[in-house]
This record gives sequence, structure tokens and C-alpha cells, in this order.
Amino acid sequence: MNLNLHAVRGTAAGIARMAGAEVLRYYGQAHDEVTKSNSYDIVTEGDHASEAIILPALLSAFPDHHIITEESGGLGAPAETAEYFWYIDPVDGTTNFSKNIPHFAISIALADHNRQPLVGVVFNPVTNELFTAARGLGATLNNQPLQVSNTATLDQAVLATGFPYDRATNPENNVRRWNAMLPLVRDLRRFGAASLDLCFVACGRFDGYWESWLNPWDCMAGMLCVLEAGGAVSDYSGSSEAVTGRELIASNGHLHAAIRQMIVENP
Repeated sequence: MNLNLHAVRGTAAGIARMAGAEVLRYYGQAHDEVTKSNSYDIVTEGDHASEAIILPALLSAFPDHHIITEESGGLGAPAETAEYFWYIDPVDGTTNFSKNIPHFAISIALADHNRQPLVGVVFNPVTNELFTAARGLGATLNNQPLQVSNTATLDQAVLATGFPYDRATNPENNVRRWNAMLPLVRDLRRFGAASLDLCFVACGRFDGYWESWLNPWDCMAGMLCVLEAGGAVSDYSGSSEAVTGRELIASNGHLHAAIRQMIVENP
């Protein structure tokens, strides 16, 4: 089945805005939070409220698609037979949300059965910034076209990264790479929401980004925004095929090789 990706992007954007409005009802107050894998990994009432908007809307609009969401697993058509897959993070940056830090987003992505992203939507309801992308149709921020930065050297670059939930016990916790990169760049940022980090690369606020141990729902939408804004995305080996977030580099393209070199030299 051929999809009208422009129309699908519009549908996903509308769903993200509805979910964002619901999440804002819980923003700016004390939150009910539940610990998942460890004390760094939490879920709040905002996550559940967002998911309660997104899932019925997607199931109604795309009943023959499979839906993978951070909080509820797989729904919709069976994964074995579905041609298209949705990857949903109802609130990316839950720790920020739980502390009422205004840097979190609803992330919705559509991919084919090979995990190649086709549509991506990332919405920060506090700032009212809606990032969208569709394969071959470009990326936008509030309907204005996006373009990655032209920064050509690390010493002029602002990069972003993050750290895994199990950083206290995982030897690959990114601390060594952070320390190696910090002297090479203008500065580093750790904002705590992978979807927005990627969109900030897409719109030129960041020049590049790397992170390990992400899940597809964290990064699929943002990766497509980077690609459609003229940037580059790969894993740490340099491959751009079926990047899932286990290893992820996103950049304006000019800095990709230098970021990858730092990562390879600091395992």
C-alpha cells in the first residue's frame, strides 16, 4: 500500500498537538511518578495521559499498522504482517517533565518494515514548537523549512549528548567520550530529551549529537528531521542502514567524521 506521506505527516502532527494539550494539563504541578528499571527511569501521569490520546487516534486512522510505544508495548496489526510501524514516546524527557523543566516532547514516527523512517513529528507543548518531517518532503519547524548548520570545525561547534539510564553500572556510560569531546568543541549540552536534541541539530541550534542505548521511539522522528534538513545520521561504524538508537550520531554532515573519530578513539 502506498501512503500519502504529506497527509500522514499532517495526521500525526494533529495527534501530537492533541497529546501535548493533554500533557500541559499536568505541567507545572507536583507529579505522580513510578520508577521503572531504576531510579533514573520513571513514568508519570503525563506519559499515560499522552499515550491515552495517541494510541486510539493512531489505531483509528491506521488500523493496519503496528504501533510500538514505550509504555504499552505493541498494538494494532500483528508485527509479523504489518507493512508500517509507528514508534511512540508519549513524553520524551520524562525526568524534565517530572521537575517541570520545559524541555520535553511528544515524539511520533512512522517507519517501514525495514525500520527506515518515513514520517516524524516532535512537539514541545510548552514552547509550542512542532518539528515535522516526511521522507523526500523536507523538515519543518512550525511549517517553516529547516536546514542544518554550516559549522565546519569542532572548535566552532556546539554538540549535544546524553547518558544511559544504567550509567551507574554500565561501563559504556559516555563519560569518557564526554571528557574527550569537551576540549575539542565550543561547548557541549546535555538537555535530557533525545528527540529534541535531534530536532535542534535539524534546525541548526546544535551542530551535532551522539548517544548510545537509545530506543527507536526516542530517536526515530528526530533522525528523520535531521536527514530531511540536510544532515547526516549513522551508527558508530558509520552505517546509515537501519539505525535504531543503540549507537547514534547525527550531525550537519560537515562534522560527522570528526564526531565518529572521537567515539571510535574513546570506547
